Amino acid sequence: MPTAKSRKGRKQLSFLWGLLILIFMSSSTDAQPIELYPLGKIRPGQKGYGKTVFHGTLVERFNVEILGVLEKYEPRRNLILVRLSGAELDRTGVFAGMSGSPVYIEDQLVGAIAFTYPFATEPIAGVTPIQEMVDVFKEIYPPPNPFPKRFLPNALLEPALLRIPDFATSEAFLGFEANLPEIADSSQLKLIPIGTPVNTSGLANRAVDYFSNTFYQLGLIPIQGGGSTHTTHFPDAPLEPGSTISIDLARGDVNVSASGTVTHITDNRIYAFGHSFMNLGYTNLPMNQAAVLTIVPRLNTSHKVSAPINLVGTITQDRATGVMGLSGTEPRLIPVRLKVRTSRNESREYFYETIEDSFLTPFLLTFSVYSSLLSSEKVLGEQTFRVKSIVSIAEHPNVVFENNVTHLSQSPLTAAVTAATPAHFLLNSGFEKLKLEQIQINIEAIEQILKVTLEKVWQDKLEARPGEEVNLRVFLRKFNGEVITENFAVKIPENMLPGPLKIIVSDGLSLSEWDTESNLGRFIPENVHQLIKAINSLKKNNRLYIRLYRDRPSTLVDGVRLSDLPPSFMALYTSRKTSGDVRAVERAVYGEHELQATEYVLQGRKVIQVEVKI
Repeated sequence: MPTAKSRKGRKQLSFLWGLLILIFMSSSTDAQPIELYPLGKIRPGQKGYGKTVFHGTLVERFNVEILGVLEKYEPRRNLILVRLSGAELDRTGVFAGMSGSPVYIEDQLVGAIAFTYPFATEPIAGVTPIQEMVDVFKEIYPPPNPFPKRFLPNALLEPALLRIPDFATSEAFLGFEANLPEIADSSQLKLIPIGTPVNTSGLANRAVDYFSNTFYQLGLIPIQGGGSTHTTHFPDAPLEPGSTISIDLARGDVNVSASGTVTHITDNRIYAFGHSFMNLGYTNLPMNQAAVLTIVPRLNTSHKVSAPINLVGTITQDRATGVMGLSGTEPRLIPVRLKVRTSRNESREYFYETIEDSFLTPFLLTFSVYSSLLSSEKVLGEQTFRVKSIVSIAEHPNVVFENNVTHLSQSPLTAAVTAATPAHFLLNSGFEKLKLEQIQINIEAIEQILKVTLEKVWQDKLEARPGEEVNLRVFLRKFNGEVITENFAVKIPENMLPGPLKIIVSDGLSLSEWDTESNLGRFIPENVHQLIKAINSLKKNNRLYIRLYRDRPSTLVDGVRLSDLPPSFMALYTSRKTSGDVRAVERAVYGEHELQATEYVLQGRKVIQVEVKI
């Protein structure tokens, strides 16, 4: 296996090679700048040509006939309708990966091929006018700072670990909202954006199939292809309009890259696609020159199979009319190290890098972890996964998140979502200065159902004085019906006032749900330090928690519970004149104990009561 040092050396060499290509490319394009053909001069019947790659890195020409202009195709947008011919288009038709192919009339750039009719019997395409494509990337104002989302970590724990099927089939779990391209089907009689092929390697076919619907909703066509390819297999060629580029989403032992075509190059700006990639806005995505291995003809839309060759820059924006990248810049990626201890006691390690994005990073982590588990573990039957994720953050303590997953079905998927949960919390927190330096995921698989249910709690006394101990016996029923017991001693606080005192014994997830219902768990972090502390303090489902509380008003100030405050202080904290994260809560908490971790997934919650006497 290549060392980290050798891998880094190869990346640097690849980047330098790409940079040399760009220097050559820019010197040639600067000498002969391309003029833009005005949309107002477009007339039906005009003939021109387009440029794209059908094999390797060679840019080839094909014929273009103007059919007309569709004005106001969308708000403040027009579309040029064209018929294509020549080269291999009679065999392939308009194909996925062709998006961005430039069209010229009188050697002046008209626009980018970007739309098609599904199941069309001849290559009819829609062209995005070049001026509209370029104008969308003009920065009239400095990029605005996004309004902080400030998600609530405890509140997010429930969908992360309970509603797993919802996440697996919907982007709603991660709060992803975008103007997604439509999925092509035989009933559509309108132009739609040409699908973007996503080549994957190092991933299980079953995982690709499972998440294919999510890819389609994003306008992406997943293709089981290859990773990077050897430069020597293809002739050297400068990056130019018509060249194939790929956008890395993950690279290394796991490869996920989307391909399209370069439309226009001016200075160090590279325009491509002619329609949005995923409409992500400002981005930081690796941009590579790519080689085309083949075009696969299909009845609905043919697709390109390609592989990255050299890193040439960074995609910095993804808008409605295309993507724009800057050459000679290197993107920032998050290193991921996944270690799986299989149910056969075999150790497997995966090293890869993923992009940093509030939706795509958690999705890619889930996708890749799920794939890794499918390659070594069964899908159905008794199974348990112990999951631990450690996220290293620049200038801050690590985030450590762990939970056990056990089920008769969907355990690999649930474990994968669990592994991605801390990255999801951090990237959706709204804090801009979070720099994720590395993600370490450790998963241990056991072919057993390790689940116990809290059935009852027995106490040795109903009355106690401050400072005394109450002995508890906890009865837990295993999945096979066997009952195990545990004994715990709970001390009544020394300064406890007389009256009824409740003791709750619960698993971590049930306690978090209970806190959310009672408003105790709805603490909104105001800074990164509070956020990390909140995530690291999340309750775990492999241990029991014992809490002492009373059903009486209390105050939550900056996430800290203040119980038994004098009425005057309560009035001060809850007054409308008091600013900050101050909130009245229904229960006053006097102590909480986190018990030792077990090998089980615990489930259940019981409440008992002790009368405190003086």
